[in-house]
Amino acid sequence: MARPRKDGKPAVRALRVGRERISASGKKWRVRSYASTDGAPYGRVVYLAPTTGKPTSAVPKLGQTLDELFDQVERALTLKVAMGSTVDGDGQPEPGCRDIDALSKMYLDYLRLKGRDDDYIVNRASILRKWILPMIGSVLVADWCSEHSQSVITKARAGELGPARVADIGSTLSGMRKTAWRRRPGGRWLSPDENPMEEVEYSRVATRQGASRNYVPPQRRPATSSVEKAIQAAAEVGRWVWLPFIISIAAFCALRLSEQLGLRAVDVDLRSRLLDVNGAWSVPPSGKRAGQGKVRVGQRKPHPKNKMWRTVPYRGSQHDMLRRLCALALDLPEGAETEAVADAIDAERERRAALVSTGDWREARVSVADECWLFPGEDGQPPTSEQFNAAWHVVRDACDWPKYIPYKNLRHHAALWWKELGFAWETIAAWDGHSVRTLMSYYLIASEDATRKARTKLDLL
Repeated sequence: MARPRKDGKPAVRALRVGRERISASGKKWRVRSYASTDGAPYGRVVYLAPTTGKPTSAVPKLGQTLDELFDQVERALTLKVAMGSTVDGDGQPEPGCRDIDALSKMYLDYLRLKGRDDDYIVNRASILRKWILPMIGSVLVADWCSEHSQSVITKARAGELGPARVADIGSTLSGMRKTAWRRRPGGRWLSPDENPMEEVEYSRVATRQGASRNYVPPQRRPATSSVEKAIQAAAEVGRWVWLPFIISIAAFCALRLSEQLGLRAVDVDLRSRLLDVNGAWSVPPSGKRAGQGKVRVGQRKPHPKNKMWRTVPYRGSQHDMLRRLCALALDLPEGAETEAVADAIDAERERRAALVSTGDWREARVSVADECWLFPGEDGQPPTSEQFNAAWHVVRDACDWPKYIPYKNLRHHAALWWKELGFAWETIAAWDGHSVRTLMSYYLIASEDATRKARTKLDLL
């Protein structure tokens, strides 16, 4: 029986009544749908909002019937899924509209909570700002579907973005989908049964049958002769005196550019002839992160790209130059003997170890100005990636280096050079900073390798 109204007017009867539920305060209530009125010409569905516990009403959208809305609310409450923007008992919109824009903020907050790298978060924020929010930012999460996601990917490909960037956009959408699925106070924003990325293709694909998407074709692998020409050209036209040597570090020690620029004298073990790779040099991009009109300030991150420290052996021919660079970085005479420089490195490691509770010198934080950099620029700090790339392009043009082979591919030369010397893939992977499976995916195609091994048997048939 409908409850009588205080103003004496006839009580409004509910067209449909949902199953009984218990509110946070212990009161029993049900979802109810009501016929059209002057204030709601298409009818309305009334329920208690899970986030506030207050009476809330929703009205059918364009093309939606009252029964469909009732079933949607019942199902969402049963699955504990948030339902997007609605109005409260006074007819006012609920705060915090659950649209893609709000979901993107929640996604970035979750990345920070997980402790993801700052550069990774900035990259994802840039993707959201440039490619996703302008297209579908106002779409309610409850209405998010494959067509919306596909429109973002299609526009990105039409903008002539590379496969890697398109894959980043797709992975950002996928991360937002998982964020919407995740349980939280007030319920999920999207039921796990709903997949707004269904049949949306965005992954990088290989151009050869059986190849991994990371596969580096032979023509993009630097030859040792080309590397030697580049080192010689850098000695003639290089911007810095250490430029030829850092190229050899990249080509024969497999360090990434940020790891090369982040090397310090304290990272060199002259006795064991090892490089301790435990950090990377990073300079924020210009614009908002640096502040308008402010100088870009670099920093040394306390970990490489994969956040795992490693040691890498260097060639015997590189020892003398490393000794000289370490001596200069530690304010010793350039001609200091190896033992004297090694003793100074040991003393500096002990000093840093005393600064941290763990006793590990790698974890000590030293100001950029006081670091013993191996490869400083004109201002005493490592150069930015833009400055280094400009210097590399001069060297590249001077030695006729193929433009389709980027500087970063010198790491691939190191891995294959080690393999030619007879080292196992497991050893090379440890030096390179990859898993064995990832490392081999760069250079081998399983089907072709199997074909070569089967060639002898096939020739006899």
